[in-house]
Amino acid sequence: MIEFLKSAKFKGIVATILICILVPLYSYFVSDTVVTRITDAQMTMVDGKFMIATEYKPLVNSDANYRFKFDSGNIQNEAIRLKGKQVKIWKYGWRIPILSMYENVLKIEEVK
Repeated sequence: MIEFLKSAKFKGIVATILICILVPLYSYFVSDTVVTRITDAQMTMVDGKFMIATEYKPLVNSDANYRFKFDSGNIQNEAIRLKGKQVKIWKYGWRIPILSMYENVLKIEEVK
């Protein structure tokens, strides 16, 4: 058994499993940006989360303790202020409609 644990085949299997786990996690947690126009944003919460409708796709704006994001109210206010304008949005996560999962907004800036 110890010989198998030291073999190249075992190491290859472990490396493949780690890659299959780490690549999706990386794609979920690393933020990216999109330039779009905000079509709707309101201060009312849906299921405890703020929603922001954009020409890109719907986004959610909720606090994320593990990312030290505690300012979803301020970000939502900024989204309302910039409604109808071209904006750059920093976001992370995945949009999975069947699970009602949305990408989460980290930051919004107006594009001048």
